Amino acid sequence: MSEELPKTLTAKDIADLSGVSRTTVFAVLKGKPGVTERTREKVLDALRQHGYQNGLVQKSLIAELSRMVGVVVGNISNPFYTEVITGINSVLAPNGFHHLLHHGTDVHPQEGVAAFESLGTYELRGYIMAAGEMERYEDHIRKVALAGYPLVTIMNAPGIPTHAITWDNRQSSRDATDYLISQGHTRITCLTGPARSATAKERILGFVESLVSHEIDFHESMTVRAGDTSAHGYSAALKVLSRRKQRPTAFVCCNDMVAMGVYKAAHELGLRIPGDLSVVGFDGIDMGEVFGPPLTTLSIFPCQIGIKAAQLLLEVISGEHSRAPVQFVMEHALIERESVRRL
Repeated sequence: MSEELPKTLTAKDIADLSGVSRTTVFAVLKGKPGVTERTREKVLDALRQHGYQNGLVQKSLIAELSRMVGVVVGNISNPFYTEVITGINSVLAPNGFHHLLHHGTDVHPQEGVAAFESLGTYELRGYIMAAGEMERYEDHIRKVALAGYPLVTIMNAPGIPTHAITWDNRQSSRDATDYLISQGHTRITCLTGPARSATAKERILGFVESLVSHEIDFHESMTVRAGDTSAHGYSAALKVLSRRKQRPTAFVCCNDMVAMGVYKAAHELGLRIPGDLSVVGFDGIDMGEVFGPPLTTLSIFPCQIGIKAAQLLLEVISGEHSRAPVQFVMEHALIERESVRRL
């Protein structure tokens, strides 16, 4: 069998032979802590069985490790992040780079934070950080930035100068609200993101500015905290829509998954979209096209965000940029579909 293998084993070859992950292979070869003796022996056994000199194999695998990038994203159950990752990989792979992915979930959003610390086990070439609530990751981002690793954040990290891919949350929220008002809506509720999120605060400002510019009175009840998942959106919308007096004619949502929750709440209450209730999302995930009806959304083109973040990181790694942070602002656009009715 050893004759059939390539002269230089890759981490994937060794991982397949020993039945462990590629990152575990790297941890064994680098002598990193946190690997059980049994797992360590399985990896070294695979090397010995195929007649490779450990020093040469280690050298080639460390070279492979130097082509790996750490990617940390927020809630992986949100398709926004899967589209961002698709964009990242479409740039990294053709350039010979791999990505090591860590993420949180609906049930355990803190997993992304814990995973960020484990990235320090591997000497990666750089990092891409993407999360709707960047404040959660502040200490970890600061450690990576102070250590001098190439780092690109998707949205600005609070108080930490980094290379970043951003978009104008305030203006995009204002544009989404302007659109609803142009369709005759004045009773609009804004379903906002997590309380401590700077992004959520900027979008509330844009919402209020739109109302004021159109001489529509703003009341605090017009903004409702809804988190960032479909379950959050469902719960928030159900409370708002269950109040029949002054029920809104439209929602502007902090993301498309929250909009999905609104759809569910409206269905349970026997309300038709857009006949009884209009909905505008935010993000522009592909899934929005198959909502029933297709979702009108303020798109920030998540796949393109991933592409630009990976391109910027590779430029930083290659030394094309000075230490001064580079900020790239993405365009946004309203994607008009079928979830808004003109009154």
